[in-house]
Amino acid sequence: MTQSIVLYGGQFNPIHTAHLAVASEVYHQLKPDRFLFLPSYMSPLKSHNSELNTTHRLKMLEIATEELGFGEVCLDEIERQGQSYTYDTLNAIKSEHPDSRLFFIIGTDQYEQLERWYRIDELKQIVTFVVVNRGKEVQEVSEDMIAVRIPRIDISSSLIRHRVQSGESIQILVPKQVESYIRRERLYEN
Repeated sequence: MTQSIVLYGGQFNPIHTAHLAVASEVYHQLKPDRFLFLPSYMSPLKSHNSELNTTHRLKMLEIATEELGFGEVCLDEIERQGQSYTYDTLNAIKSEHPDSRLFFIIGTDQYEQLERWYRIDELKQIVTFVVVNRGKEVQEVSEDMIAVRIPRIDISSSLIRHRVQSGESIQILVPKQVESYIRRERLYEN
């Protein structure tokens, strides 16, 4: 029996309300058998000067999935360490679940640079991209992809890190228990 698996990759440094809105909208529209959060060790397209201890990022993800009521944390990229390409990760997951249909969530910013992705043509053969609009009313996507519209939420992990460093509130920007964890562990303060 074919099962559907949605994968949502990111640094999640930290996971925040906009991430959860994306996860919730995709989950409720696609109704997958499994929903996996896929924290990256190092994204090939991002700088890493604010990389947080992996243990803290994973703990915040676990807290957030508890609050969401669905989702699992997939450690494939964390365990591989080093720079990770989406193709390598999804190809490995497809090998583990050959009869599954894989969906991979990306934002419009990533959609617009897909052709720069490592082995993109092969990647398109093993996964269906779910493109979430970010700041666009309508998202036009290739016919082999799924467009999902979410309300515009202007929250970023870098904004949260900056607000914590500046002593500003992050209430509502992250789940309540994630905020408590950030404060208790004194994350992002310097």
